Amino acid sequence: MTTLLAGTPPQEAGAAWRRTERLLLPAVFVTNLGNNIQLIASSLLIYKDSGTTLSVGWVYVLVALPQVLLSVLFGRWADKFDRRTLCVTTDVLSTLTAAFLPLWLVLGGTSTAAAYGVNLVLAVLSALFMPASMALMKERVPAERLGPFNANYEFAFQGGTMLSGVAGGFAVQFFGATPLFFFNAATFAVSAVLLFSLGRRPATEPAPAAAGTAEPDPETPETEATAPAEALPRGPVARLAALFSIGSVIVTVANTLLLVVVVDRFHQGAATLGIADALACTGILIGIAVYKRLQEKADYRLLILVGYGVCAGLAFVQPLALWTLLPGVFLAGLTFVFGRLPARTELMRNIPDNRAGRVFGAANGAGLAVSLVLTLVVAYICDHYGVVRGYATLAAFGTLATVAVVGSLYARPHSLRSSDAAKAATS
Repeated sequence: MTTLLAGTPPQEAGAAWRRTERLLLPAVFVTNLGNNIQLIASSLLIYKDSGTTLSVGWVYVLVALPQVLLSVLFGRWADKFDRRTLCVTTDVLSTLTAAFLPLWLVLGGTSTAAAYGVNLVLAVLSALFMPASMALMKERVPAERLGPFNANYEFAFQGGTMLSGVAGGFAVQFFGATPLFFFNAATFAVSAVLLFSLGRRPATEPAPAAAGTAEPDPETPETEATAPAEALPRGPVARLAALFSIGSVIVTVANTLLLVVVVDRFHQGAATLGIADALACTGILIGIAVYKRLQEKADYRLLILVGYGVCAGLAFVQPLALWTLLPGVFLAGLTFVFGRLPARTELMRNIPDNRAGRVFGAANGAGLAVSLVLTLVVAYICDHYGVVRGYATLAAFGTLATVAVVGSLYARPHSLRSSDAAKAATS
């Protein structure tokens, strides 16, 4: 159980995590709603000005680059400073930054340079918000609630994405981008209010020792009887973090490709792009409902293997025709859940609270570093060899990386260090 609930009466503990979920989940929803509308509107604005896949790819590169360079540092900050304060501060600064772009456009400023610049600043702030918010969840949500909470978190996250895809796509087409940029600024402000309302982290007390449990004698040498905690296998944190990162890679590159295949290959507008986004998110929402029933019945490794493997493999057929793209993105969204949710849940369960920020920061940075490289590679392939081959590149990477990491978890479920420690404890 997390330190939030240590030494807390069960009734008060239950009220604490219910309040936490009531505030955190709406904050996730509104933030993701605004972020995706911002990306959709910015990408279309830039694509109309330049007309190349690479120009859209640079939007995602600018979003990813600060998180690649700063996530580890900001993750350490999330473990050093108050996490709620960091989240609220970044939301307030993001509100001001997001509001600058539509004001600039209203005043007649150039759109492309301003869109790149605002997305870059928002990405720097997001690089701090991501590890701080993940660590805040680890800090405030009890361990036994991590599975259900992560499912609800994903539901809120993807609900925001679905609404942004439908509302954002149609709104850009009929009203232009400027009102949507104002809306994005407002979502950051709402998130700041919700997170501020969480209040300070409650004071914690060490949980009392169970009756009849003797305190260890510091003079007694460690033996098999007194060192079971050290001999217990540690979780495979690095590989779970890699699986978390693989999900980020798939999403980032797929977002770039979806815009290009809809506009360039199928010659459709923003409304079709919104429908495709909505189908993907609908699949994710259905997948979450199914996952809630399966999470305690199936091995998490099998869920990740099937989830990420099928999701990535569908990229082989999605760009062939519009009638394969739309069902394909729906099924990809549905199966993506089976990879993403158990990867994040198991990662949260296996890291200590005081290291949650740096672990998620490193995982986020590594995932986006790979995303940056793969986005540029796929964009080059799309511009020179066609969108179909660009999709095939994403499919090959996603399936091979998933099989390799999950295969290692089947071969060695625990970390190398824990295996060595267990052998030393029994020798």
